[in-house]
Amino acid sequence: MHKEIESFLNHLLPLLAMRGIEILSQQEISYGWQLKVSRANDAANINIYYSNKRGLSNVVGGSPASLLKQELQNLLLGEMPASDGLAMHTWHSWIGSDECGKGDYFGPLVVSAFFLRREQETQLLKLGVCDSKRLRDDQTRRIAKSIYQSFPGQMNCLVMKNPKYNQLMASFQEQNLNLNDLLAWSHAKVISELRAGIKDCEGILVDQFSKAQKVKARLTAKDKNLNVVERTGAERDPAVAAASILARYQFLELHKSMDLHYKMTFPLGAGPGVIEAAKQFVKLYGKDQLGTVVKLHFKTTLKV
Repeated sequence: MHKEIESFLNHLLPLLAMRGIEILSQQEISYGWQLKVSRANDAANINIYYSNKRGLSNVVGGSPASLLKQELQNLLLGEMPASDGLAMHTWHSWIGSDECGKGDYFGPLVVSAFFLRREQETQLLKLGVCDSKRLRDDQTRRIAKSIYQSFPGQMNCLVMKNPKYNQLMASFQEQNLNLNDLLAWSHAKVISELRAGIKDCEGILVDQFSKAQKVKARLTAKDKNLNVVERTGAERDPAVAAASILARYQFLELHKSMDLHYKMTFPLGAGPGVIEAAKQFVKLYGKDQLGTVVKLHFKTTLKV
């Protein structure tokens, strides 16, 4: 595969995954590479070519009535460069971090960091890595397991179960600090631990949750020369996307174990169904045990 085609695929594959487009197969063709893709019952082909004379080109094939074909043609004509997650930085090796569970009353807070080298991008993206919010739970579990198998030693994860979370949150509040401070501390912790075993990390990219750049402040307090970027929408970057999947996977696994242990279903989020479930938990196990399954500082606790 020519390096220009490989670079093009590095941009294209996460965009397809974000749109729920499945890659059925990939194969080499004359002067290029072919993808066979589908979504629901709609299918199409993408042929990518490269020549020294004409440069990079592509052709989308499929039924004239195919909505997927039309979408792919529009995507390849103009949207890809603006959606390039790699435009956030020019590093060749970096750590991305993301979290899961901060808005869920039930269950843990999970923060993950993932280290990626540029030459590993294609391998990572072929696993289907994209922002975890765009994946079904079964896809998240499958891709996360593949990441663990394919990239050993390149990730770190902090799973903060509810008792520990509530203890830390109370300690932060006593210091007039808030949830964003706890998140910044958590991100800095997993990043620092992962970075300690890596010699060639050029920078850190964090999915931004605070305009105050609190992760950067914590990390650069110890190393002023460290490149730290906090950006909204950073899940478009493959390292951050991988971190988001790992965090979501760990959150789902612990959430499932809570359901089994307490023999009840704990809804996600913080809506009306969550309040009713919390009331049911209190009836079954007592209000003193509520902190073992919820984030007590939520306003939801007062309603319960």
